[in-house]
Amino acid sequence: MYDILIKNARVMDGTGAPAFTADVAVKDGKIVLPVAANARGREVVDAAGLTLCPGFIDAHSHGDRILGTEAGRLCKVSQGITTEIAGQCGNTIWPISTEADKRELMLQRQGAMPEGWENFTALERYLQWADAQTLACNYMLYVGHSALRIAAMGYDDRRPTAQELEHMKAMVREAMEHGAVGISSGLIYAPGCYADEEELVELCKVVAEYDGVYATHMRNEGDRVEESVAEAIRIAEKAGCRLCISHHKVSGKNNWGKSENTLQQVRDAIARGVSVTLDQYPYTASSTGLNSCLPKAVFSCGPEKLREKLNDPAFRASIREQVDNGRKRGCGGWSGVLVTSAANTPEAAGLTVEEYGAKIGKEPFEACCDILAAGNANAIYFTMGEEDLLRIAAFEHTVVGTDGLVRTLEGNSHPRGFGTFPRAFRLFVKEHKLVSAEQMIHKMTGLTAQRFGLKSKGVIADGKDADLVLMDEENLTDVADYKKGQVLSQGIERVFVAGKTVYRDGKLTGENPGRFIPYCAKGRA
Repeated sequence: MYDILIKNARVMDGTGAPAFTADVAVKDGKIVLPVAANARGREVVDAAGLTLCPGFIDAHSHGDRILGTEAGRLCKVSQGITTEIAGQCGNTIWPISTEADKRELMLQRQGAMPEGWENFTALERYLQWADAQTLACNYMLYVGHSALRIAAMGYDDRRPTAQELEHMKAMVREAMEHGAVGISSGLIYAPGCYADEEELVELCKVVAEYDGVYATHMRNEGDRVEESVAEAIRIAEKAGCRLCISHHKVSGKNNWGKSENTLQQVRDAIARGVSVTLDQYPYTASSTGLNSCLPKAVFSCGPEKLREKLNDPAFRASIREQVDNGRKRGCGGWSGVLVTSAANTPEAAGLTVEEYGAKIGKEPFEACCDILAAGNANAIYFTMGEEDLLRIAAFEHTVVGTDGLVRTLEGNSHPRGFGTFPRAFRLFVKEHKLVSAEQMIHKMTGLTAQRFGLKSKGVIADGKDADLVLMDEENLTDVADYKKGQVLSQGIERVFVAGKTVYRDGKLTGENPGRFIPYCAKGRA
Protein backbone atom coordinates (compact mmCIF):
# COMPACT_ATOMS: atom_id res chain seq x y z
CA MET A 1 0.00 0.00 0.00
CA TYR A 2 1.24 3.46 -0.86
CA ASP A 3 1.41 6.24 1.70
CA ILE A 4 -0.31 8.66 -0.69
CA LEU A 5 -2.02 8.00 -4.00
CA ILE A 6 -2.64 11.09 -6.14
CA LYS A 7 -5.16 10.23 -8.85
CA ASN A 8 -6.12 11.88 -12.13
CA ALA A 9 -3.54 14.67 -11.94
CA ARG A 10 -2.39 16.75 -14.89
CA VAL A 11 1.34 16.19 -14.48
CA MET A 12 4.05 18.66 -15.50
CA ASP A 13 7.09 16.59 -14.66
CA GLY A 14 9.74 19.33 -14.57
CA THR A 15 11.57 18.26 -17.72
CA GLY A 16 9.75 20.64 -20.04
CA ALA A 17 7.97 17.76 -21.78
CA PRO A 18 4.24 18.11 -22.54
CA ALA A 19 1.88 17.63 -19.61
CA PHE A 20 0.09 14.30 -19.24
CA THR A 21 -2.63 12.81 -17.07
CA ALA A 22 -1.51 10.17 -14.60
CA ASP A 23 -1.73 8.75 -11.11
CA VAL A 24 1.33 9.38 -8.95
CA ALA A 25 2.11 7.52 -5.74
CA VAL A 26 4.32 8.30 -2.74
CA LYS A 27 6.01 5.68 -0.57
CA ASP A 28 8.56 6.38 2.18
CA GLY A 29 9.12 9.92 0.97
CA LYS A 30 9.80 8.89 -2.64
CA ILE A 31 7.79 9.07 -5.86
CA VAL A 32 6.53 5.78 -7.29
CA LEU A 33 5.87 5.55 -11.04
CA PRO A 34 4.18 3.88 -12.75
CA VAL A 35 1.45 3.25 -10.23
CA ALA A 36 0.38 -0.38 -9.93
CA ALA A 37 -3.02 -1.39 -11.23
CA ASN A 38 -5.72 -1.40 -8.55
CA ALA A 39 -3.31 0.48 -6.27
CA ARG A 40 -4.42 1.59 -2.83
CA GLY A 41 -3.12 4.34 -0.62
CA ARG A 42 -3.43 5.21 3.04
CA GLU A 43 -4.50 8.58 1.70
CA VAL A 44 -6.09 9.01 -1.71
CA VAL A 45 -6.09 12.48 -3.28
CA ASP A 46 -8.41 13.12 -6.21
CA ALA A 47 -6.45 15.67 -8.27
CA ALA A 48 -8.92 15.92 -11.17
CA GLY A 49 -8.79 19.48 -12.50
CA LEU A 50 -5.48 20.18 -10.74
CA THR A 51 -1.86 20.20 -11.91
CA LEU A 52 0.91 18.28 -10.15
CA CYS A 53 4.46 19.65 -10.42
CA PRO A 54 7.77 19.02 -8.72
CA GLY A 55 8.32 21.28 -5.71
CA PHE A 56 9.63 24.67 -6.78
CA ILE A 57 13.31 25.39 -6.12
CA ASP A 58 14.16 28.92 -5.00
CA ALA A 59 17.49 29.59 -6.70
CA HIS A 60 18.14 32.75 -4.68
CA SER A 61 17.07 32.78 -1.04
CA HIS A 62 18.11 34.61 2.11
CA GLY A 63 16.28 32.08 4.25
CA ASP A 64 19.43 31.01 6.11
CA ARG A 65 19.07 34.15 8.23
CA ILE A 66 15.54 33.24 9.40
CA LEU A 67 15.59 29.44 9.60
CA GLY A 68 12.96 27.99 11.90
CA THR A 69 10.67 31.02 12.02
CA GLU A 70 7.00 30.85 11.11
CA ALA A 71 7.46 33.68 8.60
CA GLY A 72 10.42 31.89 7.05
CA ARG A 73 8.40 28.70 6.58
CA LEU A 74 5.14 30.24 5.40
CA CYS A 75 6.59 32.62 2.81
CA LYS A 76 8.27 29.70 1.04
CA VAL A 77 5.85 26.79 1.05
CA SER A 78 2.79 29.00 0.46
CA GLN A 79 4.14 29.75 -3.02
CA GLY A 80 5.13 26.13 -3.68
CA ILE A 81 8.82 26.27 -2.75
CA THR A 82 10.17 23.02 -1.30
CA THR A 83 13.93 23.73 -1.56
CA GLU A 84 15.76 27.04 -1.20
CA ILE A 85 19.35 27.84 -2.15
CA ALA A 86 20.37 30.29 0.55
CA GLY A 87 23.40 32.24 1.74
CA GLN A 88 23.25 34.74 -1.11
CA CYS A 89 24.83 38.12 -1.86
CA GLY A 90 27.82 37.51 0.41
CA ASN A 91 25.68 37.99 3.49
CA THR A 92 25.68 34.83 5.60
CA ILE A 93 25.62 34.89 9.41
CA TRP A 94 28.63 32.60 9.48
CA PRO A 95 31.58 32.19 9.70
CA ILE A 96 32.00 34.23 12.90
CA SER A 97 35.44 35.33 14.05
CA THR A 98 36.76 34.30 17.45
CA GLU A 99 37.92 37.92 17.90
CA ALA A 100 35.53 40.11 19.88
CA ASP A 101 35.84 43.22 17.69
CA LYS A 102 35.04 41.30 14.51
CA ARG A 103 32.11 39.50 16.18
CA GLU A 104 30.74 42.90 17.16
CA LEU A 105 31.01 44.14 13.56
CA MET A 106 28.99 41.15 12.38
CA LEU A 107 26.31 41.83 15.00
CA GLN A 108 26.15 45.48 13.97
CA ARG A 109 25.82 44.46 10.32
CA GLN A 110 22.94 42.06 10.90
CA GLY A 111 21.10 44.03 13.57
CA ALA A 112 19.78 40.78 15.07
CA MET A 113 21.20 37.28 15.30
CA PRO A 114 19.81 33.95 16.55
CA GLU A 115 20.70 32.66 19.97
CA GLY A 116 24.12 31.05 20.01
CA TRP A 117 25.37 32.93 16.94
CA GLU A 118 28.78 33.47 18.55
CA ASN A 119 29.45 29.77 17.96
CA PHE A 120 28.92 29.95 14.17
CA THR A 121 32.67 29.92 13.51
CA ALA A 122 32.30 27.47 10.61
CA LEU A 123 29.57 25.83 8.55
CA GLU A 124 29.81 22.72 10.70
CA ARG A 125 28.95 24.80 13.77
CA TYR A 126 26.16 26.69 12.00
CA LEU A 127 24.59 23.41 10.90
CA GLN A 128 24.52 22.15 14.50
CA TRP A 129 22.18 25.05 15.23
CA ALA A 130 20.27 24.79 11.95
CA ASP A 131 19.54 21.09 12.41
CA ALA A 132 17.64 21.92 15.59
CA GLN A 133 15.30 24.38 13.81
CA THR A 134 11.78 23.68 12.61
CA LEU A 135 12.04 23.44 8.83
CA ALA A 136 9.15 23.02 6.41
CA CYS A 137 11.34 22.99 3.28
CA ASN A 138 14.87 21.95 2.37
CA TYR A 139 17.83 24.25 1.94
CA MET A 140 21.30 24.46 0.44
CA LEU A 141 23.93 27.04 1.43
CA TYR A 142 26.61 29.26 -0.01
CA VAL A 143 29.29 30.74 2.22
CA GLY A 144 29.15 34.55 2.08
CA HIS A 145 32.18 36.50 0.91
CA SER A 146 31.39 39.54 3.07
CA ALA A 147 31.14 37.27 6.11
CA LEU A 148 34.54 35.78 5.24
CA ARG A 149 36.04 39.25 4.99
CA ILE A 150 34.59 40.40 8.32
CA ALA A 151 35.90 37.26 10.02
CA ALA A 152 39.37 37.73 8.51
CA MET A 153 39.86 41.51 8.33
CA GLY A 154 36.79 43.40 9.56
CA TYR A 155 35.54 46.26 7.39
CA ASP A 156 38.96 47.38 6.15
CA ASP A 157 38.97 48.91 2.67
CA ARG A 158 42.16 47.27 1.41
CA ARG A 159 43.54 44.09 -0.12
CA PRO A 160 43.96 41.18 2.30
CA THR A 161 47.40 40.21 3.45
CA ALA A 162 48.70 36.83 2.33
CA GLN A 163 47.83 35.46 5.77
CA GLU A 164 44.29 36.90 5.68
CA LEU A 165 43.70 35.50 2.19
CA GLU A 166 44.84 32.05 3.31
CA HIS A 167 42.51 32.33 6.30
CA MET A 168 39.58 33.09 4.01
CA LYS A 169 40.51 30.22 1.69
CA ALA A 170 40.63 27.86 4.66
CA MET A 171 37.14 28.97 5.71
CA VAL A 172 35.86 28.38 2.16
CA ARG A 173 37.40 24.90 2.13
CA GLU A 174 35.78 24.03 5.48
CA ALA A 175 32.44 25.16 4.10
CA MET A 176 32.80 23.12 0.92
CA GLU A 177 33.86 20.05 2.89
CA HIS A 178 30.67 20.33 4.94
CA GLY A 179 28.37 20.70 1.94
CA ALA A 180 28.29 24.33 0.83
CA VAL A 181 27.34 24.78 -2.81
CA GLY A 182 29.97 27.49 -3.29
CA ILE A 183 30.70 31.10 -2.43
CA SER A 184 28.41 34.11 -2.89
CA SER A 185 29.49 37.73 -3.20
CA GLY A 186 27.68 41.03 -2.74
CA LEU A 187 29.90 43.50 -4.53
CA ILE A 188 27.74 46.56 -3.88
CA TYR A 189 27.86 45.96 -0.13
CA ALA A 190 30.65 46.64 2.33
CA PRO A 191 32.99 44.98 3.01
CA GLY A 192 32.58 42.74 -0.07
CA CYS A 193 32.79 45.75 -2.37
CA TYR A 194 36.38 46.36 -1.22
CA ALA A 195 37.58 43.10 -2.80
CA ASP A 196 39.38 43.15 -6.12
CA GLU A 197 39.06 40.59 -8.88
CA GLU A 198 42.24 38.76 -7.87
CA GLU A 199 40.94 38.10 -4.35
CA LEU A 200 37.70 36.65 -5.68
CA VAL A 201 39.53 34.45 -8.18
CA GLU A 202 41.71 33.00 -5.43
CA LEU A 203 38.70 32.17 -3.25
CA CYS A 204 36.79 30.71 -6.20
CA LYS A 205 39.72 28.42 -7.01
CA VAL A 206 38.88 26.59 -3.78
CA VAL A 207 35.24 26.35 -4.89
CA ALA A 208 36.42 24.93 -8.22
CA GLU A 209 38.13 22.04 -6.42
CA TYR A 210 34.62 20.85 -5.54
CA ASP A 211 33.02 21.75 -8.90
CA GLY A 212 31.09 24.38 -6.95
CA VAL A 213 29.33 27.61 -7.88
CA TYR A 214 30.28 31.27 -7.60
CA ALA A 215 27.08 33.30 -7.17
CA THR A 216 27.48 37.03 -7.45
CA HIS A 217 25.46 40.13 -6.77
CA MET A 218 27.62 41.98 -9.25
CA ARG A 219 29.55 45.17 -8.68
CA ASN A 220 27.07 47.20 -10.70
CA GLU A 221 23.66 46.49 -12.24
CA GLY A 222 23.15 49.91 -13.81
CA ASP A 223 25.54 52.15 -15.74
CA ARG A 224 28.32 49.53 -15.63
CA VAL A 225 26.22 46.38 -15.88
CA GLU A 226 28.06 45.11 -18.97
CA GLU A 227 31.46 45.58 -17.33
CA SER A 228 30.18 43.81 -14.23
CA VAL A 229 28.94 40.80 -16.21
CA ALA A 230 32.34 40.66 -17.87
CA GLU A 231 34.07 40.69 -14.47
CA ALA A 232 31.82 37.94 -13.10
CA ILE A 233 32.56 35.75 -16.12
CA ARG A 234 36.31 36.43 -15.87
CA ILE A 235 36.36 35.41 -12.20
CA ALA A 236 34.61 32.11 -12.88
CA GLU A 237 36.65 31.42 -16.01
CA LYS A 238 39.99 32.12 -14.32
CA ALA A 239 39.04 30.06 -11.26
CA GLY A 240 37.49 27.22 -13.26
CA CYS A 241 34.21 27.19 -11.34
CA ARG A 242 30.54 27.46 -12.23
CA LEU A 243 28.87 30.89 -12.23
CA CYS A 244 25.44 32.13 -11.22
CA ILE A 245 24.70 35.81 -11.82
CA SER A 246 22.32 36.79 -9.06
CA HIS A 247 18.94 38.46 -9.71
CA HIS A 248 20.08 39.61 -13.14
CA LYS A 249 18.58 42.95 -14.03
CA VAL A 250 19.31 46.28 -15.71
CA SER A 251 18.78 49.24 -13.37
CA GLY A 252 18.15 52.85 -14.32
CA LYS A 253 16.02 54.04 -17.23
CA ASN A 254 19.08 55.28 -19.12
CA ASN A 255 20.38 51.68 -19.15
CA TRP A 256 17.22 49.89 -20.26
CA GLY A 257 17.89 47.65 -23.23
CA LYS A 258 21.39 46.63 -22.16
CA SER A 259 20.15 43.12 -21.40
CA GLU A 260 20.61 42.35 -25.11
CA ASN A 261 24.34 42.81 -24.61
CA THR A 262 24.57 41.12 -21.20
CA LEU A 263 22.79 38.01 -22.46
CA GLN A 264 25.11 37.89 -25.48
CA GLN A 265 28.07 38.05 -23.08
CA VAL A 266 26.64 35.01 -21.30
CA ARG A 267 26.09 33.15 -24.58
CA ASP A 268 29.68 33.83 -25.60
CA ALA A 269 30.99 32.57 -22.25
CA ILE A 270 28.94 29.39 -22.47
CA ALA A 271 30.28 28.82 -25.98
CA ARG A 272 33.79 28.96 -24.46
CA GLY A 273 32.82 26.28 -21.95
CA VAL A 274 31.94 28.40 -18.90
CA SER A 275 28.89 27.15 -16.97
CA VAL A 276 26.68 30.22 -16.45
CA THR A 277 23.22 30.43 -14.90
CA LEU A 278 21.14 33.54 -14.24
CA ASP A 279 18.53 33.79 -11.51
CA GLN A 280 15.74 36.35 -11.67
CA TYR A 281 12.68 37.52 -9.76
CA PRO A 282 9.69 38.68 -11.84
CA TYR A 283 9.43 42.29 -10.66
CA THR A 284 10.61 45.67 -11.97
CA ALA A 285 11.53 46.88 -8.51
CA SER A 286 14.38 45.61 -6.36
CA SER A 287 14.82 45.66 -2.59
CA THR A 288 17.77 45.93 -0.23
CA GLY A 289 19.03 48.08 2.61
CA LEU A 290 18.25 51.79 2.46
CA ASN A 291 21.92 52.33 3.21
CA SER A 292 22.78 51.16 -0.31
CA CYS A 293 22.01 54.78 -1.28
CA LEU A 294 25.28 55.76 0.42
CA PRO A 295 28.72 55.70 -1.26
CA LYS A 296 30.66 52.50 -0.60
CA ALA A 297 33.71 54.19 0.88
CA VAL A 298 31.85 55.41 3.96
CA PHE A 299 31.22 51.88 5.29
CA SER A 300 34.84 51.08 6.12
CA CYS A 301 34.45 52.47 9.63
CA GLY A 302 31.79 49.84 10.48
CA PRO A 303 27.99 50.11 10.84
CA GLU A 304 27.84 51.71 14.31
CA LYS A 305 30.38 54.45 13.62
CA LEU A 306 28.71 55.18 10.29
CA ARG A 307 25.42 55.78 12.06
CA GLU A 308 27.19 58.25 14.36
CA LYS A 309 28.71 60.06 11.39
CA LEU A 310 25.30 60.40 9.77
CA ASN A 311 24.28 62.71 12.58
CA ASP A 312 27.03 65.16 11.58
CA PRO A 313 25.81 67.88 9.15
CA ALA A 314 29.32 68.23 7.69
CA PHE A 315 29.49 64.52 6.90
CA ARG A 316 26.06 64.64 5.27
CA ALA A 317 27.17 67.56 3.12
CA SER A 318 30.29 65.64 2.05
CA ILE A 319 28.28 62.71 0.63
CA ARG A 320 25.25 64.52 -0.78
CA GLU A 321 26.52 64.77 -4.36
CA GLN A 322 27.48 61.08 -4.48
CA VAL A 323 24.07 60.09 -3.12
CA ASP A 324 22.30 62.27 -5.68
CA ASN A 325 24.30 60.69 -8.51
CA GLY A 326 23.99 57.12 -7.23
CA ARG A 327 21.11 54.75 -6.58
CA LYS A 328 18.65 57.59 -6.04
CA ARG A 329 19.23 58.76 -9.64
CA GLY A 330 18.59 55.27 -10.94
CA CYS A 331 15.14 55.37 -9.30
CA GLY A 332 14.25 58.71 -10.89
CA GLY A 333 14.49 60.47 -7.53
CA TRP A 334 13.41 59.85 -3.95
CA SER A 335 9.84 59.18 -5.07
CA GLY A 336 11.17 55.88 -6.43
CA VAL A 337 12.55 54.71 -3.08
CA LEU A 338 9.87 53.09 -0.87
CA VAL A 339 10.82 52.36 2.75
CA THR A 340 9.54 48.94 3.81
CA SER A 341 10.98 48.76 7.32
CA ALA A 342 13.00 51.01 9.62
CA ALA A 343 14.14 49.70 12.98
CA ASN A 344 13.86 52.91 14.98
CA THR A 345 11.72 55.09 12.72
CA PRO A 346 8.75 52.81 12.00
CA GLU A 347 6.67 55.79 10.93
CA ALA A 348 8.75 55.89 7.72
CA ALA A 349 7.67 52.39 6.67
CA GLY A 350 5.20 52.37 3.80
CA LEU A 351 6.25 55.80 2.57
CA THR A 352 8.66 56.84 -0.14
CA VAL A 353 11.63 58.81 1.13
CA GLU A 354 10.08 61.85 -0.56
CA GLU A 355 6.79 61.29 1.27
CA TYR A 356 8.53 60.75 4.60
CA GLY A 357 10.53 63.96 4.14
CA ALA A 358 7.34 65.90 3.53
CA LYS A 359 5.78 64.31 6.61
CA ILE A 360 8.58 65.43 8.93
CA GLY A 361 9.24 68.74 7.18
CA LYS A 362 12.67 67.91 5.78
CA GLU A 363 14.08 67.52 2.29
CA PRO A 364 14.33 63.85 1.23
CA PHE A 365 18.13 63.55 1.50
CA GLU A 366 18.03 64.72 5.11
CA ALA A 367 15.09 62.42 5.84
CA CYS A 368 17.02 59.46 4.41
CA CYS A 369 20.03 60.27 6.59
CA ASP A 370 17.77 60.57 9.65
CA ILE A 371 16.36 57.09 9.05
CA LEU A 372 19.82 55.55 8.59
CA ALA A 373 21.28 57.36 11.59
CA ALA A 374 18.54 55.85 13.73
CA GLY A 375 19.14 52.22 12.70
CA ASN A 376 18.83 49.56 10.00
CA ALA A 377 16.23 50.12 7.29
CA ASN A 378 15.13 48.45 4.06
CA ALA A 379 13.61 49.86 0.90
CA ILE A 380 12.15 48.99 -2.49
CA TYR A 381 13.78 50.64 -5.51
CA PHE A 382 11.80 51.19 -8.71
CA THR A 383 14.56 50.95 -11.32
CA MET A 384 13.85 48.33 -14.00
CA GLY A 385 12.06 48.20 -17.34
CA GLU A 386 9.64 45.47 -18.40
CA GLU A 387 11.37 44.84 -21.74
CA ASP A 388 14.59 43.77 -20.00
CA LEU A 389 12.62 41.76 -17.45
CA LEU A 390 10.90 39.77 -20.19
CA ARG A 391 14.04 39.29 -22.26
CA ILE A 392 15.95 37.88 -19.28
CA ALA A 393 13.01 35.67 -18.27
CA ALA A 394 12.85 34.08 -21.73
CA PHE A 395 16.60 33.35 -21.78
CA GLU A 396 17.21 29.62 -21.74
CA HIS A 397 19.74 29.79 -18.89
CA THR A 398 17.52 31.79 -16.51
CA VAL A 399 15.97 30.20 -13.41
CA VAL A 400 13.67 31.68 -10.77
CA GLY A 401 14.67 33.03 -7.36
CA THR A 402 12.82 35.10 -4.78
CA ASP A 403 15.71 37.11 -3.31
CA GLY A 404 13.24 37.30 -0.43
CA LEU A 405 13.74 37.85 3.27
CA VAL A 406 10.59 37.87 5.41
CA ARG A 407 11.58 38.28 9.06
CA THR A 408 8.09 38.70 10.48
CA LEU A 409 4.48 38.32 9.42
CA GLU A 410 3.84 41.87 10.60
CA GLY A 411 4.60 45.00 8.59
CA ASN A 412 5.66 44.98 4.96
CA SER A 413 8.35 43.63 2.67
CA HIS A 414 8.93 43.28 -1.07
CA PRO A 415 6.09 41.18 -2.59
CA ARG A 416 8.66 38.72 -3.97
CA GLY A 417 8.81 37.21 -0.47
CA PHE A 418 5.34 35.68 -0.96
CA GLY A 419 4.58 36.03 -4.66
CA THR A 420 7.59 35.23 -6.85
CA PHE A 421 6.75 31.78 -8.25
CA PRO A 422 3.01 32.26 -8.89
CA ARG A 423 3.80 35.67 -10.38
CA ALA A 424 6.47 34.26 -12.71
CA PHE A 425 3.96 31.70 -14.01
CA ARG A 426 1.20 34.28 -14.39
CA LEU A 427 3.37 36.95 -15.99
CA PHE A 428 5.55 34.91 -18.31
CA VAL A 429 3.11 32.13 -19.28
CA LYS A 430 -0.41 33.49 -19.05
CA GLU A 431 0.06 37.18 -19.84
CA HIS A 432 3.10 37.50 -22.09
CA LYS A 433 3.24 33.91 -23.40
CA LEU A 434 7.05 33.99 -23.40
CA VAL A 435 7.31 30.28 -22.71
CA SER A 436 4.94 27.35 -22.38
CA ALA A 437 3.60 26.30 -19.00
CA GLU A 438 5.79 23.20 -19.13
CA GLN A 439 8.91 25.24 -19.93
CA MET A 440 8.19 27.63 -17.07
CA ILE A 441 7.81 24.77 -14.62
CA HIS A 442 11.13 23.41 -15.93
CA LYS A 443 12.77 26.76 -15.10
CA MET A 444 11.28 26.58 -11.60
CA THR A 445 12.26 22.97 -10.97
CA GLY A 446 14.24 20.64 -13.22
CA LEU A 447 16.60 23.22 -14.69
CA THR A 448 17.47 24.61 -11.27
CA ALA A 449 18.02 21.11 -9.92
CA GLN A 450 20.42 20.36 -12.78
CA ARG A 451 22.43 23.55 -12.28
CA PHE A 452 22.86 23.08 -8.53
CA GLY A 453 23.42 19.35 -8.23
CA LEU A 454 20.03 18.42 -6.77
CA LYS A 455 20.02 14.94 -8.24
CA SER A 456 16.96 13.63 -6.40
CA LYS A 457 14.76 16.70 -6.96
CA GLY A 458 13.24 18.82 -9.68
CA VAL A 459 11.40 16.14 -11.67
CA ILE A 460 8.48 13.79 -11.15
CA ALA A 461 10.01 10.38 -11.82
CA ASP A 462 10.25 7.04 -10.08
CA GLY A 463 12.54 7.10 -7.05
CA LYS A 464 12.86 10.90 -6.87
CA ASP A 465 12.07 12.75 -3.65
CA ALA A 466 8.35 13.34 -3.14
CA ASP A 467 8.63 17.14 -3.07
CA LEU A 468 5.46 18.09 -4.94
CA VAL A 469 3.09 20.97 -5.60
CA LEU A 470 -0.58 20.44 -6.37
CA MET A 471 -1.97 23.61 -7.88
CA ASP A 472 -5.02 25.10 -9.53
CA GLU A 473 -3.21 26.21 -12.66
CA GLU A 474 -6.05 28.31 -14.01
CA ASN A 475 -6.28 30.37 -10.82
CA LEU A 476 -2.59 30.43 -9.92
CA THR A 477 -1.61 34.04 -9.22
CA ASP A 478 0.24 36.34 -6.86
CA VAL A 479 -1.69 38.73 -4.64
CA ALA A 480 1.05 40.59 -2.76
CA ASP A 481 1.98 44.06 -4.01
CA TYR A 482 4.43 46.79 -3.03
CA LYS A 483 2.18 48.31 -0.37
CA LYS A 484 1.00 44.95 1.01
CA GLY A 485 3.82 42.55 0.35
CA GLN A 486 2.94 39.83 2.83
CA VAL A 487 -0.18 38.31 1.30
CA LEU A 488 -0.56 34.66 0.34
CA SER A 489 -0.69 33.74 -3.33
CA GLN A 490 -3.70 31.92 -4.76
CA GLY A 491 -3.85 28.57 -6.53
CA ILE A 492 -1.34 26.62 -4.45
CA GLU A 493 -3.61 23.89 -3.11
CA ARG A 494 -1.18 21.56 -1.39
CA VAL A 495 2.59 21.24 -0.96
CA PHE A 496 4.47 18.05 -0.08
CA VAL A 497 8.06 17.78 1.18
CA ALA A 498 9.49 14.26 1.44
CA GLY A 499 5.92 12.98 1.09
CA LYS A 500 4.64 15.03 4.04
CA THR A 501 1.98 17.70 3.55
CA VAL A 502 3.53 20.96 4.76
CA TYR A 503 0.94 23.40 3.36
CA ARG A 504 -2.78 23.01 2.77
CA ASP A 505 -5.87 25.23 2.79
CA GLY A 506 -3.75 28.36 3.06
CA LYS A 507 -1.99 27.22 6.22
CA LEU A 508 1.09 25.45 7.50
CA THR A 509 0.16 21.94 8.60
CA GLY A 510 2.77 21.53 11.33
CA GLU A 511 4.73 18.94 9.38
CA ASN A 512 8.40 19.96 9.19
CA PRO A 513 10.47 17.43 7.21
CA GLY A 514 12.89 20.00 5.76
CA ARG A 515 16.63 19.40 5.99
CA PHE A 516 20.01 20.68 4.86
CA ILE A 517 21.07 19.27 1.50
CA PRO A 518 24.84 19.03 1.03
CA TYR A 519 26.10 19.95 -2.41
CA CYS A 520 26.64 16.77 -4.35
CA ALA A 521 29.74 17.69 -6.36
CA LYS A 522 32.28 14.91 -6.96
CA GLY A 523 29.74 12.33 -5.86
CA ARG A 524 29.37 13.62 -2.30
CA ALA A 525 26.19 12.46 -0.55
